[in-house]
Amino acid sequence: MLAFSTDLKWRIVYLYYDGYSKKKIAQTLYMSEYTVKKVLRNYRKWGCVIDPWLKKAGRCKTFNGDDMKASIINLLLLLL
Repeated sequence: MLAFSTDLKWRIVYLYYDGYSKKKIAQTLYMSEYTVKKVLRNYRKWGCVIDPWLKKAGRCKTFNGDDMKASIINLLLLLL
């Protein structure tokens, strides 16, 4: 599935509340009616165009900034 920008998803909502049909929005923005329906469903359910429960793609980070700070501190303590 293509990833559409947040701005484009908000345009779907604005056009819908300006009186455009789902089919006309899909034709105007060159996307499928299913995408328009999905964005509007998320907006009605959550009040935003992106599903807040949708997981980000990719692996979870196992080494973060706090780990980096701890590593640097441990390294400095070893050098002293």
